[in-house]
Amino acid sequence: MKQPKDFEKIVNRIHQAEQWRDGNYKEDWRRWLRMYRSQPEQRREGSNIYVPYTFMMVETIKSRIANSVFANRPYLTMLPVGHGDSFRAEKIEKLMDWQMNERMGVERVYSNHLLSDLLVLGTAIQYTGWRKTLRAIKRLETIEYPLEVDGVPINGVDGAPLYITSRGPTKQNRVVYDDPEVKSIDLFDFYVDSNAENIEDARFCGHREYYSKKQLQALTKTAGWKIDWKKISGEEDSLEGGRTIRAELQQKGQSAIEVEGNGLYLVHHYWEDERHAVIINESYCALDEENPFWHGVKPYDKCCYCTLPHEFYGIGIPEMVYGLQNELNTVRNQRIDYNSMALRRMWKVRRGSGLTPKDLVWRQNGIVQVNELDDVQEIQVADLPASAFTNEGIIKQDMQDTTGCRDVILGLSATNETATTTMTKDNNASLRFKDVVTAVISQLLVPLGKKCFELDQQFMTEEKVFRLMDSKADEIFVASPFDLDGEYDVMYSGTAVDPMANKELQKQRMIEVLNVIQNNPLYQNDPQALLAVLREFFKAEGFRDYDEMLPQMSLRQSPSSSLAAENPGMAGASIGGGMLNAANMLQGINDISTGGGDIVVP
Repeated sequence: MKQPKDFEKIVNRIHQAEQWRDGNYKEDWRRWLRMYRSQPEQRREGSNIYVPYTFMMVETIKSRIANSVFANRPYLTMLPVGHGDSFRAEKIEKLMDWQMNERMGVERVYSNHLLSDLLVLGTAIQYTGWRKTLRAIKRLETIEYPLEVDGVPINGVDGAPLYITSRGPTKQNRVVYDDPEVKSIDLFDFYVDSNAENIEDARFCGHREYYSKKQLQALTKTAGWKIDWKKISGEEDSLEGGRTIRAELQQKGQSAIEVEGNGLYLVHHYWEDERHAVIINESYCALDEENPFWHGVKPYDKCCYCTLPHEFYGIGIPEMVYGLQNELNTVRNQRIDYNSMALRRMWKVRRGSGLTPKDLVWRQNGIVQVNELDDVQEIQVADLPASAFTNEGIIKQDMQDTTGCRDVILGLSATNETATTTMTKDNNASLRFKDVVTAVISQLLVPLGKKCFELDQQFMTEEKVFRLMDSKADEIFVASPFDLDGEYDVMYSGTAVDPMANKELQKQRMIEVLNVIQNNPLYQNDPQALLAVLREFFKAEGFRDYDEMLPQMSLRQSPSSSLAAENPGMAGASIGGGMLNAANMLQGINDISTGGGDIVVP
């Protein structure tokens, strides 16, 4: 391939961006990863305990955010722009729900990678693209062979050749994946224009990864890469970037890293809004093309846990509590050292008493002979002061105040608290994370949905038949490329608040509503209002198929229901052809919700 005229400029941009990143952030990111893994920076004399408080807070907040973002499916709603087709919008919602969960595994990618980078390193980078994978597989099929004798085909009475059938394996090339994909890009492998504050205003950005020669050869056939192997330098002896740094934190030897990197080629992806280039081993350009995606923007999205003004990267939890974590470790280790000193007692021995240090070594049923009682005396060590334990509690409280991860978030509460008080505290504490959840949704999840929809419009050429695993197993959905026509707005379908606290509060409110309406004749004689209350109650209880749990009654009042309306004492009369005593049903549901019974769902 002919090298672009500005090839040296591209390589210099990549080098300068990586040097700026490594010089300003690399060592800090190493330190934050050590804190998350509870690894001391350097060993000290005596006790060397690292209290895993940072790890606990990160994992607690990560679970809180993940449960809030992915509480309900589908995650995203498609709204037609202008006078769009709402029926098509519903189909697109189901298609994207299937792609995000059954194909891309968005919840897994966010929980295991993106949210970890967000909380530990302060910044998460998301890549959204399209991947089509073919795989050679074997399947058993019925195969027909012509019947032959000594190589001569045998014909039947009608003159047609005879065949014999058998079952055997056949090799097929099957498309195993042809959908959008989402990746979490390691911050150690991502580079960006040093003057940028976000992805949109960056002149360029990209990331590096490693490919084997077989993978590169496959990309020359599927992605249009052109490689002159004579112009490419040799394979990389060792890996660089995120994988190497994490291997070092796992205390792997350098030789193990070199073996792992052997046989791989370093590939840099260079992106501008209207351009994509691929550089191999920093010496050869294998691809230089216009932006292959119709949306015309860089395929990256960024989110910061705590955004810093006029800076690209944010700060995470380890950076917030760095000094406090070190103080907590010091206090804990000093207390252990003091207790160890108290257990290893010292003695004072009268000079000339004839005792040797060996005589003072503890031994079972040992006897020490002395001339005078004060020939040997123990040096008394004062008990550990109570303030040593109080200080640790103060440090932990400071860490909780800094991060907002308080006891109620950790699942701890006072023993004399009521459930309502605990839920109120839980809801108030969760307000601290509402901004973070909102940022994850608006800066990562919604942009992911927009890019996925536009990629579906661009690359989806065949009808897709799929099944949503959280719905009825026998329900099949179909989406064709024609269903993707038009413009749609993508909106998050949930609420950016903690689901557990609000769920409990909603259940409490529904119980109060049941108490109010159970003896109200207006509700007892209005099937529509009654069904609406029951539907909301079952939703608050967390049932999925609540529509099937509702009583089947006609919404038109029969003559008997009109009679019941005129005579409140006949509230248990027939409604829509069936007997329904609304007061008794509401009373029974109220008893169940307050613990007086069980709900049995077949």
